[in-house]
Amino acid sequence: VPYPELVPVVFFCLKQTTCPRSWCIRMVSNPYPFVQKAKLSEETSRTAARVSIMVILLNCMTLGMYQPCENIDCSSERCQILQAFDAFIYIFFALEMVVKMVALGIFGRRCYLGDTWNRLDFFIVMAGMVEYSLDLQNINLTAIRTVRVLRPLKAINRVPSMRILVNLLLDTLPMLGNVLLLCFFVFFIFGIIGVQLWAGLLRNRCYPEENFTL
Repeated sequence: VPYPELVPVVFFCLKQTTCPRSWCIRMVSNPYPFVQKAKLSEETSRTAARVSIMVILLNCMTLGMYQPCENIDCSSERCQILQAFDAFIYIFFALEMVVKMVALGIFGRRCYLGDTWNRLDFFIVMAGMVEYSLDLQNINLTAIRTVRVLRPLKAINRVPSMRILVNLLLDTLPMLGNVLLLCFFVFFIFGIIGVQLWAGLLRNRCYPEENFTL
C-alpha cells in the first residue's frame, strides 16, 4: 500500500489508490504527523487547513453577532443572514468530517475516531444534526444550541503547535492537584485567623443619618 500508516480499505471498497480516497488523504495530511508528508501534496493540505481556519474564524464572528434575546423568532434580516452563515458553516464541518472518515477510516487506532480532537468534532457535528432535525419538527432545545460554543475549539485540531501546547497543559493538570490543595489549606487557615481576630468588629456599625428618608 502507498501509505502503510493508514487503513488499507475503508467502507469496504475504497482503497488508498482510489481517486476519492487519495484526494481526501492529500487534504487531511497536514494535522496528522503519522502520515508521511513526503509522499503527499503539501500545497493541497495547507490550502485545506487555511480554508478550515477561515471558516472557524467566520464562525467565531457569527457567534459574537448573534443576539438570543432579540432573535427569538428570527424574523429580522440580520438574523436570517446569520442563520444562513451558520448553515453554511455546519455543512462545511460535516463535509470535513466525511472527508476525514474517507481518508483515515472510522474505527481504529489511527482512524478518525481514534483521535480525541476528532471525537470532539464528531460530537459537534452530531449535535448540529440533532439541532437541525429538531428545528424541522418545530422543537427548540436551547441546551443543544449551546454546543455551537465548542466550534471554535476545532481550531486546536488545525494548528499542530497549538495541539502540542493543549496536550501538555492537559497532561500537567494532575500534577497541579497538589498545588491547588496546598493553596486551599493556606487560604483556609488565613480565613480562620481573620475570622478569629476581626469577627464582630463591624457589627451594628452602619446607622442611617438623622434626616435620612426612604
